[in-house]
Amino acid sequence: MDAFEHGESLRDVAETDDLHLRGELLALWSALEADRRARDERTARLRAMRLIGGDDEGG
Repeated sequence: MDAFEHGESLRDVAETDDLHLRGELLALWSALEADRRARDERTARLRAMRLIGGDDEGG
């Protein structure tokens, strides 16, 4: 056996963890943005329904 470690270095592990974390953060921010857009669309629809004096029975 030689003196060199043949496993993953801490740097390799950290880079892998960073990539995984970036992917998770991107997914989280995308989901939050989609939720905000949906909320904005619902709010706009409710405002329009109130302006015309109707009810939002669609959903």
